[in-house]
Amino acid sequence: MTLICIIGSALHWMEDAPLDYHDADMLPIIKIMSERFIHGAWSRVYDVIPEIWGGMHPIYLPAMWLPFSIPVFFDADPRWTTVVALFILAALFIWRIQPLHRKSGPIFFAAFLLIWWILNAHNSGLLIYTEEGVVILFYSFLALALMSNNGWLIGIATSLCVLSRYSLVGWIPAMLVFYLYKKDFKILLRISSMGILFFLTLVLIPFGWNTFLTLTTLPSEYISFSERVWKDAPVVFHESLGFAKFFGPKNIALQHHLLIYAALILPTTFMVVCLTFAKKWHIQKDHLPIATLKLTLVIFYTLVDVPYLYLFYTGSFLSLFLVTHLLVAEKPIWTIKKAI
Repeated sequence: MTLICIIGSALHWMEDAPLDYHDADMLPIIKIMSERFIHGAWSRVYDVIPEIWGGMHPIYLPAMWLPFSIPVFFDADPRWTTVVALFILAALFIWRIQPLHRKSGPIFFAAFLLIWWILNAHNSGLLIYTEEGVVILFYSFLALALMSNNGWLIGIATSLCVLSRYSLVGWIPAMLVFYLYKKDFKILLRISSMGILFFLTLVLIPFGWNTFLTLTTLPSEYISFSERVWKDAPVVFHESLGFAKFFGPKNIALQHHLLIYAALILPTTFMVVCLTFAKKWHIQKDHLPIATLKLTLVIFYTLVDVPYLYLFYTGSFLSLFLVTHLLVAEKPIWTIKKAI
């Protein structure tokens, strides 16, 4: 039933809003990058795209656009990748939650509202115009991997997250502190191995060192991009979440630098403080990795340069999986009654 609802909504939006870079250029850019990749022109994937805005450089990280090459290969609408991602997310949620738990009702209702909004609200933007579905899937996968404490899965999920959105970067040093504190060098080795493997196979080997260097400079261009959005579409700031609206167009540089320093420093500081006072404050250390991940995303998206609404769905899904994980640790209502 969930799959039918998602497909029905997708078909409606795809017919109502065909891909057009004048409406939103993300998916048209990704489609061209995917076509170049499929045709074997790997060295040209990140070349200028003259068909869009008279010539622009694609900026998307490999794990962001590569999943969209699958429907493009079959000459289908690239948005089917988002459809599949949403279905997997819904299936993972149903798999993780305990329907008989006395607290599961409100969680089901919250999940229903979130997915209903994404599928039906025109200004949600996720399915119609954006590539963010795969990012949400990767970060949700990371949450599940952290809950399982499987080093290989954590390494795979972390690699996919880093190679799709930069928002995870400040969490990595905090995790290094966590595993060094626990002296869990086996998990550190597995995570590092997966990181190196994904970097080689998704970035260095297919696209080369110069492309990697170009991608590392992207954050420095966000200031000028934010200035253009403030000039052309200030409604993005006024009607969305985040603190950008309070900084205004005159303090973009301040906001950007605050974002960088806060995202890099605060998660590690939080981890160190919690580990230091874990015994005194009765903190469950096993929950610190995902708690720090949530804090990292809150910091990043609260201070993000241009706060497009669809960016905030990642944190919402992460919270959803976090809450369902906590419910799994509790006994369902039928077990409690049986014990009584």
